[in-house]
Amino acid sequence: MNPLRTPAGFEWTTIQPADHLHHFGLWWPWKYIEVEGAKYNCWEIQEGQGAHVARTAKTLSSGPDGGAWEFLNETLIKKPGAAPVAVIQETAQVAVKVEDDAQVLDISLRQKATGSAVTIVNYRYSGFSWRGPASWNKDNSTMTTSGGKGRDDANGTPARWELVSGSAANGTASVLMMSAAADLAKTPELVRVWDSKSHSGTPFVNFNPVMETALPLDDAHPAVSNRRYRVIAADHTLDAAAAEAAWRKWMRK
Repeated sequence: MNPLRTPAGFEWTTIQPADHLHHFGLWWPWKYIEVEGAKYNCWEIQEGQGAHVARTAKTLSSGPDGGAWEFLNETLIKKPGAAPVAVIQETAQVAVKVEDDAQVLDISLRQKATGSAVTIVNYRYSGFSWRGPASWNKDNSTMTTSGGKGRDDANGTPARWELVSGSAANGTASVLMMSAAADLAKTPELVRVWDSKSHSGTPFVNFNPVMETALPLDDAHPAVSNRRYRVIAADHTLDAAAAEAAWRKWMRK
């Protein structure tokens, strides 16, 4: 999803930057999947092994302050010498609304294998991801997680939410990414982030349910088959207390 902008017009996503042409603003492919004993890369689509493809879109609601849509998507794999085959069907519901000076996105992802069993292979990055604005770096933005970790020690730690704030034309902006995994899967996802030494600290945040362990894609493993996220992009600075309150309000805790 790109471009995405706050109500004041600050563009908080980046698509296909020169350093990672396969980054698409706000997106959620798996890095590797395994089907019938073979592994396919569905993240770097330039490899030609797999891809995440939109098939249909349906408007659920629309209005002056937002709307909601349902998308039917597929994950494809391509075996050598064969046509691409759909192995995962995804129903994605996306809702966007404006609340005061913030844009709020709700994203629900349900996936199932369409034929042969699918395993989501463990890897250090995979799943729901955000590539932040090119203008943000370690010098003009800050990062913190629900676990109290920052840019240089958050990678590989569990988090219910991840907050990044930085400079914008109107002063400051904040992007708060929240995961419902602690509720739906009974355990928070681990986060993959870039530290200060990686690309000057440009924000890259990934909620990853398979960082340590591969998981079958079925209803018994909601960590991969049933995921839900909320992202708040605000034209002001959010702090950790506000982020925690927003997550609890979302979860009604």
